[in-house]
Amino acid sequence: MVSSLLAAEAPKSLLSPAEGLNEWKGKREGLIARWEQALGAPMKSSHLEVNQVEVFMTPEFKGTVLRQRTGAESWQRILLMEPLKLKGRTAGVVVPFYDPDRMCGYDLKTKVKLGPERNTALFGLHLVQQGYVVAAVEAYPFNLLTPAEQVASKGGMGVWRDAAAKLAKQHPQWTGMGKLTYDTRLAADALQFHEGVDPTRIAVMGHSLGGKMAFYAGCLDPRFKAVVASDFGIAWDSTNWGDAWYFGSKLKAMRADGLSHEQLLASAAPTSFFLIAGQYDSQAASGPILDAARKVHLLYGKDDSIEMFDHHTGHQPTWPSLKAAYVWLARRMDMPAPDFAYLDQLAREQAKSSK
Repeated sequence: MVSSLLAAEAPKSLLSPAEGLNEWKGKREGLIARWEQALGAPMKSSHLEVNQVEVFMTPEFKGTVLRQRTGAESWQRILLMEPLKLKGRTAGVVVPFYDPDRMCGYDLKTKVKLGPERNTALFGLHLVQQGYVVAAVEAYPFNLLTPAEQVASKGGMGVWRDAAAKLAKQHPQWTGMGKLTYDTRLAADALQFHEGVDPTRIAVMGHSLGGKMAFYAGCLDPRFKAVVASDFGIAWDSTNWGDAWYFGSKLKAMRADGLSHEQLLASAAPTSFFLIAGQYDSQAASGPILDAARKVHLLYGKDDSIEMFDHHTGHQPTWPSLKAAYVWLARRMDMPAPDFAYLDQLAREQAKSSK
C-alpha cells in the first residue's frame, strides 16, 4: 500500500543543544499523548477473548490458529508458529500482514505450501526456523469486514474503502492506523502469555503495510524490545498515509500540528529499530528521520539502536538485507546467531522459480 516517492520534509530537531535525558522524558510524555489522540484508538490492550481454532503440523513448524476478539463484533486470526524442537522459553516476534498465510508460507485452509515466488517475504517462516515463536496476525480491513462484506466490495480497493467507512461509523474518533496499531498490540498478548515465550524478549517485524503496523506498535508499546520494518514509507510523503484506511483527512491537521515520525521513533527509546529500505524508504528520504531520532537514543547510551540497510532494488526485501536484519535482531533478542542454510535454500527455490 505505497505510492510514488515525493520529496521528503527535513525533520525538526527534537532537542536543543543544552537539553538532555531529563528534558527529553518531559517532552516524550506530551508527544505520546498527542500521538495517541491523533490515532484515536485505545493504545492499551485489554487482554480480550482468544479462542483456539485448530492445531496442525508442517515439516517446518507447529501451527496453532487462534481467533482473537478485537471488538464487540470483530475478530482477528492469529497463527502461532512454534519451532518443532522448542525447549524452554525463547524470544517471540509478532509478524503482521494482510493475512497469516503470506507470512507463514502455507494456505491455512488447505495446508498446502505456497509457491516460492515470495520467499523473501515469508518473515514468519524465516523466524520460526531461527528458533523464535511467531504470532502472524491478519490486518484490518480483512479482520473488520465480514466475509460477505468483503465479497460485496466492488473489487480493487473496494474492500479498503468499505472497511474505512465501517470503522468510521463504528468508531468515529478512530483512524485506520489507530486500529492497525491497536490490533498489533493485541496480538502481542498471544506471545506475552505463551508458555514457550520469554515475555521480556518480544519483537515485531513487518513489510509494507505490516511495516507500518510494526513501526507504530513497536514505538508505542514498551513490551516490544526491537522493531524491524521493511519499506513502509517512514517519511510522510513517501507513501499513502492520507488514504482513508490510514489517517484520511486527519493527516493534514496532524502535519500542521507538527507530528512527524522521528518523534515516534525517538519516543521508542530504548527500543531498537532496524529499517530495511528499498523503493520507498531510501536513504535520502529516511536517513534524516533516523538521524534525528538517533540523537535521543544516544541519551540512553544506545549508539547502535537505530540501523538501516538500503538495498536500492525495489519494494521487496533482498536476501542480504534480511540476513543483516536477522543478525541484528538475534543480538537484540539474546538469540543464537542465525544459521542461514534454510534461507539460502529458500533463495535457491525462488531463483529457480523465476527462470
